Amino acid sequence: MASRQVAQQSGQSWRYLYERLGEKPFQQLCNALLAHVFPDVSCFPVGHADGGRDAVLQEGKSSIIFQVKWTSHAVKDPVTWLDRTIKDETSSIRRLVEQGAEKYYILTSVAGTGTPGRGGIDRLHTALEKHSKEFGISFVCWWRADIDARVDAAPDELKWAYSEMLAGSELIRYLIEAQSAETDMRRLRALLLKVIATQWRDDAKVKFKQVELDSHDLADLFVDVEATLVSLPRRTVGLFADRVVGAQLGGAAAYLTRTAQPFTLVRGEPGQGKSTLGQYLCQQHRTPFLRAEDGGQIGSTGFQRFPLRIDLSDYALWLLGTDPFSTVGGGRAVRVRPRASGPLEEFLKDLLHAKSGKLPVEVDGVHDLLHRLPVLIVLDGLDEVARRDVRARVVKEVNEFCARLSTAVTPPQVVVTTRPNASDFSEPDPDLFETVALSRLSPRLRISYLRKWAATRHVSPRDRLVLERSFQQRSAEPHIDQLAANPMQLTILLYLLQKRANSVPSSRTALYSSYMETFLDREATKWPAVQDHRQDLEEVTAYLGWDLQSRAEADGSSGHVPTRDLKQSILVYLYQVDKETSLVDDLFTAVTDRVWALSSKVQGTFEFDVQPVREYFAAHYLYHFAGVDQSDFDSAKVLRSLIQRPYWLNTCRFYCGFAKPNDLAGMLEALEEERDLGLRPRQVRLASWALLADGVFNGRVRSLRRATDLFTDDLSVRLLHHALGASDETPALSADRGGKFLAESLLARVAGDLRSPMTADRVGLAVQILGEREAFDAWWQPQVQAAAGGSNQALWMGIGRANAAGSRLPQETVAALTLENPLEAAAAVAAGVCPPPDSNTERWMLHAALDGHCCDQDSPASSHVHDILRVVSPQTLIHRAHPPQHGDAIDVGHLQAPTDTQRQTALQRLKRRSPQWSLIQAALRTGRGQKGTTSSWGNTARELSSLYGPCWLAAEIAVIGAASPRTVFLTGGNLTRNSEPLGESPDYGRLLQDVRANRSAPEWWSQQYVAAPDSLSRRTWALALLTCADADVVSDHLAHLDQALAVMTFPQQLALCRSSSRLGASAIARRLRPGILSDSATPLSALTQMLVAHHSVSLKRLDPLTHLDESALTRMAQYGVSAWPSLRALTSRMIAQPSNTLLDGIKAHGPSGIIDVDIADASAGIAPFAFSIMEEPDRYPMAWLLAAERCVAGSTSPDPLPTIAEKERWFTL
Repeated sequence: MASRQVAQQSGQSWRYLYERLGEKPFQQLCNALLAHVFPDVSCFPVGHADGGRDAVLQEGKSSIIFQVKWTSHAVKDPVTWLDRTIKDETSSIRRLVEQGAEKYYILTSVAGTGTPGRGGIDRLHTALEKHSKEFGISFVCWWRADIDARVDAAPDELKWAYSEMLAGSELIRYLIEAQSAETDMRRLRALLLKVIATQWRDDAKVKFKQVELDSHDLADLFVDVEATLVSLPRRTVGLFADRVVGAQLGGAAAYLTRTAQPFTLVRGEPGQGKSTLGQYLCQQHRTPFLRAEDGGQIGSTGFQRFPLRIDLSDYALWLLGTDPFSTVGGGRAVRVRPRASGPLEEFLKDLLHAKSGKLPVEVDGVHDLLHRLPVLIVLDGLDEVARRDVRARVVKEVNEFCARLSTAVTPPQVVVTTRPNASDFSEPDPDLFETVALSRLSPRLRISYLRKWAATRHVSPRDRLVLERSFQQRSAEPHIDQLAANPMQLTILLYLLQKRANSVPSSRTALYSSYMETFLDREATKWPAVQDHRQDLEEVTAYLGWDLQSRAEADGSSGHVPTRDLKQSILVYLYQVDKETSLVDDLFTAVTDRVWALSSKVQGTFEFDVQPVREYFAAHYLYHFAGVDQSDFDSAKVLRSLIQRPYWLNTCRFYCGFAKPNDLAGMLEALEEERDLGLRPRQVRLASWALLADGVFNGRVRSLRRATDLFTDDLSVRLLHHALGASDETPALSADRGGKFLAESLLARVAGDLRSPMTADRVGLAVQILGEREAFDAWWQPQVQAAAGGSNQALWMGIGRANAAGSRLPQETVAALTLENPLEAAAAVAAGVCPPPDSNTERWMLHAALDGHCCDQDSPASSHVHDILRVVSPQTLIHRAHPPQHGDAIDVGHLQAPTDTQRQTALQRLKRRSPQWSLIQAALRTGRGQKGTTSSWGNTARELSSLYGPCWLAAEIAVIGAASPRTVFLTGGNLTRNSEPLGESPDYGRLLQDVRANRSAPEWWSQQYVAAPDSLSRRTWALALLTCADADVVSDHLAHLDQALAVMTFPQQLALCRSSSRLGASAIARRLRPGILSDSATPLSALTQMLVAHHSVSLKRLDPLTHLDESALTRMAQYGVSAWPSLRALTSRMIAQPSNTLLDGIKAHGPSGIIDVDIADASAGIAPFAFSIMEEPDRYPMAWLLAAERCVAGSTSPDPLPTIAEKERWFTL
């Protein structure tokens, strides 16, 4: 508890926990340090009267005094506390001075702060100088940091003698290296080493043993599957502004060993390597704890942690009252009552007890271990927790566990693995967790894995080259390429390629079936029982897959079954289907010893090695045996039941993979009925999409066309476009598996209604499906040619934005565009149009960019205009102004800053076009004496204005510099003598400096408003007022602001709104008081209210803006992404008190509205409105559409599948 009491103490280093030692051991530690530094020091007995001295160093007739001061409590004012201790020792100090003392050291466990002049260290130094003059002796303080430094320099024997204070990496090193330890630490060391050794053995082998690889180490086959960043923790989005959602992270294991994020959710498809990743991460951290001969070939990480891997299915069982670590005869788990309270720390107590060989463990000890040790906790298989209520509880406990871990000495690391979540099951808190998705295997990793796989099977170099050549040839086929993108499927594929050469299937189900057939062929030649009972063996194995999968859903079991229960299940099955029951022993031996099915990982129990294998066999049993004794059985019941249940999604994919051409019509009818029923809209669509992508409907072209029609309705388009864009977890759809038909249908709808709010989603989905640009260009370019110069050309430009199609327009089409309207020119920039230098088209596009209409366009085109936007984008200049540890920014939909590489490449092209860009490059840099100043903003704006004339882009850059935090950046930069901040010839360097200097001077703002009435000056004045002036100044000038906005054109208003919005959402500028709008004596326009709200609403919560009426909030929606205060306010009100009026306001924001918070909590409140939202999916922001879908899907909870099977008598068992 002591260490927690000082958790908030300023300057706390946490490298050593002196509070744990107590007062006397801390004094003994200090004495040992003094003896190490000063060998002749005399240390007095601890706890005896010492006359104001704990140690003395005698130097002739003079002496140096050492006094130790310790506390276990947080000291609010350490200077006052230490100063008082000196005053309390006044008489002792005077006596010691009379006896020859010349220097007096104070050694303290209290932490000092180093702020120059104001920090505790400098303040105490000043006080000690006064005491030196008073007493005639020199005073020195060794603060906590000084003690830390001397402990660092001390020999291990010294610091390890006080092991109770160790924490973090030093405690890890002690546990690894210390051979002799005090009793308590020896027990802890023995416990941890035994747990590590046990889990090392558990994780040393690959789980998927069916391809004769079970005898090989994980290190021999591991490839680091690449990952993509899906989302950042919402609480820290501002701290990682340089990280882009959707960015490629490289290898997942490499990323997770270096990430600064403590909590990570890893998503991956079945067989993608989630569990293998968790095994490998833990093995890396276990390696240093073990002897070299036990360490395998897995290298250790740079920063050492104590690793624990937990199967969340075991934790779920434990919560339900079954102890997964205790068994009775036959391997049956001990059942107790369900746990009313089940924090993860208690589960860890049982796990450590079991894995250490029953060493005693207490919950307090677990808390202490987690607090002191840097830990890696891998929570594997959240998707294997089948029951929704149990999973919700598991997630709740994980969230609370992570919250408690946040107080640990060293930041922890928690990794949770799961499959993609198609049904909005509970997942870890997105405020805490970043989310990454495992990517499909790249060609490089596939070859790397192939070579490792060949080496483990001792394939000769010549045969390996033949295999590699065959694999690369077959991988050119789209379906083989898709199969090879998954590590587990790649393993099977390589096995079949080696056994059958090029005769391998091209779909998932057929791949597994072919593998089983080949494997059984081989086993039949070796083992008579397999040959004699092959059909029975296949049937029993399929039944066991169904049985164990059913148990996992129905009662939350983790998928392993006691030996006795397994034999009993085989016996009962044989009896029920009228087969010879004497085959039990032979079939049990065949299933567990000879066939790629079940294995024993926990003594006395059996389970399928990996979940996909269990799901394959469950699907096999359902397809071949459901309804076998009913002549009128409707197999569509099975499909509909599977597709309703997210836990059975992968089984459903295997099941449909068995389908024959004459099954397809019935399957499609079932899918259409489920879609139209509308009870689980997202789940049904994503599951149906997976079936289409798997090639299930390729047996007949007519069926394939009909299958693509499942996804042309507005709700399907929006949900699928969102799912495919959020990450690469949703399977890609190839052209010959319906992609061509679906894309053609979507684009035909686009051309038929250009102004539909669905256009962006339809085009986006079509582009994602087509992949290749040629097909889209062949459709789009003739349309643009026909529309050039007409009323629809901007609409067609917007359509081309989806894949930068404008960059490939023929020059004759580009020349035909008329772009005098800045919004149409901005649309051309967004589409990637690349006009010839100095052409009218380029001039129009350049003016639109300089006027601020293009800063949220993200085209990869490399025209002159696009390069300008990359190099001097407001987003880049805002990012530069972010102070360290700034985490208040929110994502409202503005473009993120381009990467440094993109900017540097663009800059080189710009300098070739105009040498003056070298001056802008120099201005962007921080020169000598300019660090920590606003120079780069002011100088960049000046040079940009010099090159292109006064413009909105330069003005915005200057205002960003003026708005940058004054505590971080001093005012600086170049000026022109006698220049003006606004007017016809503004000096943007002066603008920056004058705005900063006059932020509290209302008369200056009034003067500038009157002195510079031109349009650009008024807009610049408005932006500076909103982002930089003090609240009272803003309040005094609201009427002027309202007047200035009223005379602006709509495009000018839009540009100002976006600039204000970017700065407001970035949170770099000062915030206005929340009630500032209510101070106005005169009515203000909705636009004025919205602009002020950018800088006054709370960014940490949804601000309801209670002083604004709903009609004003609704009118704000016309300003698009900049209207985020309105959307957040309407959302807040709708969650609290839903109404049709509020819903209409949210609808006004349309499908492009972005809300950066999870509004799942709104589901209960919007229940009466959910179906109406779903009926107009083209009218609502995606977050609200998903919230409504979640509400609809959660309104019913289907029975477990085995319950349905029993009720409808699918099987005669």
